[in-house]
Amino acid sequence: METNTPVVKKPFYKKKWVWAVGIILLLIIGSSGSDTNPQVVDSTGSSSESTSQTEEQTSYKVGESIKLKKSVITVNEFTFSQGGQFSKPTEGNKWVEVNLTIENTDSTQQFVTTLGQMFVRDAEGNSYQVAVTEKTMSNPNNRLDGAVIANSKRTGWVGFEVPKDATGLQFQYNGSMWGGGTILVNLE
Repeated sequence: METNTPVVKKPFYKKKWVWAVGIILLLIIGSSGSDTNPQVVDSTGSSSESTSQTEEQTSYKVGESIKLKKSVITVNEFTFSQGGQFSKPTEGNKWVEVNLTIENTDSTQQFVTTLGQMFVRDAEGNSYQVAVTEKTMSNPNNRLDGAVIANSKRTGWVGFEVPKDATGLQFQYNGSMWGGGTILVNLE
């Protein structure tokens, strides 16, 4: 004769997966916490205080180095392109190609993804994602995606496809995919 012994369930807080999810959530929340206000920095890495650069500033200029958390982002230059011999933007569009430098000022490596952290916006509020352009194809060794090792820089090109008549273009850099501040650079 078989006897059925009742199965005793563990309380939810004693299950390993609950603790793992909780720890991951705490890490995400903690990493998107402090120092998310971008600041313009000079070539030595120190913040420069000026009357034109305030806490309420919403956008920056090409060539300015902007500190965001433990990174310094500089849009070095940008160009518009109609493509080359082998590839062209879709009819009615143009490419915006942005050259930028990402400096990691932390003692640990940081990861950068152009698809999740970089966009171009226009005056109408439209957002454009990364596109494969002539400069990104001709400079395959200067890609921005991947790890930026501690206390080093990475410079490369990232491209976007926008309508020819788009105005008020701004490059948008998000500090991380889970928050962490946003930098807007006017492409004028």
